[in-house]
Amino acid sequence: MNTKQAYKIIDAGWAKKRAGYRIQFQRKVDGEIVTDYFPDLDEGPWLSEVAIWRMAWRLAESRQSDPPDVNHGDLINVTVVDLEGSPIKYYAINQLEVFNQMSL
Repeated sequence: MNTKQAYKIIDAGWAKKRAGYRIQFQRKVDGEIVTDYFPDLDEGPWLSEVAIWRMAWRLAESRQSDPPDVNHGDLINVTVVDLEGSPIKYYAINQLEVFNQMSL
């Protein structure tokens, strides 16, 4: 297969690059769990799927408490979404992934 053929397959819908990505997460603020995003919704999205997943993992690893506790500032239910808010499969395993997953 040459490069032109590979791009033809990609363009046909097998794997489409999205316009941008954000990390969606929840955290405790003033005793309440709130949903937030990185980068902020008023900032431009990240364009690299690999880079945003790496950042999501690093943010999730910053958690200080042990489950089931959630301390002020801990990030839980960390995942990557597209600009419409739809979850994105983690490129490394081709499945949806949520770091520090907790049912609320």
